Amino acid sequence: MLCLGTIHGAVFLNLIPSGFTVGEYILFMLKHTETYGIPLGALLIQLSATKRKKPAV
Repeated sequence: MLCLGTIHGAVFLNLIPSGFTVGEYILFMLKHTETYGIPLGALLIQLSATKRKKPAV
């Protein structure tokens, strides 16, 4: 998910030279569900990287 969202975010960066401001770019990113993979994928990676310790019995 993180990879897919980042790729779409990079592709959408082409909007800035075409006249979009940074604020408009961020609003555009928030409106498209393809870019929701960036925070969701980062969260999944973080959750999978941290392990809970089992309590000693």
